[in-house]
Amino acid sequence: MLTWKQMELLNRVAALHHRSLPTYLAYARPWVALGGEANAHVIEDIAADHHDVVERVLEVLETADRPVSLGDFPMEYTSLNDLSLDFVLGEVTRFERRLLHSLEDIATWLDRESTATRLVNLAIGMAKGHLQNLAELTKSSSSRSAS
Repeated sequence: MLTWKQMELLNRVAALHHRSLPTYLAYARPWVALGGEANAHVIEDIAADHHDVVERVLEVLETADRPVSLGDFPMEYTSLNDLSLDFVLGEVTRFERRLLHSLEDIATWLDRESTATRLVNLAIGMAKGHLQNLAELTKSSSSRSAS
């Protein structure tokens, strides 16, 4: 059984992922230069992972009969509409770093062995993987442009 605090923290995790920048970009796709389509899939993959985290958290919260509030996308995301994928990837990287920091902070408030802890640790692992993928993508893009 989850405590009230655990449920509040899980709701926060769901909201962070549901209204994330990658999720927003799944609806408002950035401009992609010819040949950059493969790079756009990185954002789609991150958004899919964010959706997976939300689904897992919502399943737990709904089982506990806990109301959920996911909020709206931040208005500042609209400033990224119609910008290039290369620019937006930098913003996604910054977002994922902030998300990872938030998740690690949330993890400090949880018990070691709980459903909430396992879900947050899953989200932390995903965020670290996303950052690694984004770094590799940026590195390979830099080496191609230098050639």
